[in-house]
Amino acid sequence: MTDLTCASAFPQQIIAIELQDRPGSVNSVAEVFSGRGLQIEAFHGTAGDLNADGHAHALIVFCAGADRASLVTRVLRRLSSVRSAELLGADDPRLIESVLIARSNGRPPAGISVCALGAQTALAAGSPAAMHAWLAGDDAPQRLGALRLDLLRDAPDGPLAN
Repeated sequence: MTDLTCASAFPQQIIAIELQDRPGSVNSVAEVFSGRGLQIEAFHGTAGDLNADGHAHALIVFCAGADRASLVTRVLRRLSSVRSAELLGADDPRLIESVLIARSNGRPPAGISVCALGAQTALAAGSPAAMHAWLAGDDAPQRLGALRLDLLRDAPDGPLAN
């Protein structure tokens, strides 16, 4: 995943979608963005066989103004392959970002959980804001892997149920 920063002057936007796990579903979603001149910065999804309801879940990170982000969300909701679409703020408490890091000497800041995987590596997870602050700070660990963004689901139907 990218570092969740935008090269343009537009703010970062995140859309969480549930879609049918069938051929062409992701293509139809991508066409919504390309048809409006938007680039998908990151796309993280899970296949339907990993979800109890058989639908795929995805988080899409892109850069756009609020009006264009709202328009894209409405258009996505109208696609036959999309079950639901929700525009999220980068500070949404359901968002969690994780990264595979080298073990650091310092303690991680509040809001970051670290799970040791071996003598020299660990997996860290926390809110996007806390993770970026730690990785950009003076006591930053050496990053070994790409950042991953996930949406924590607090109900069996997920927060995106219609």
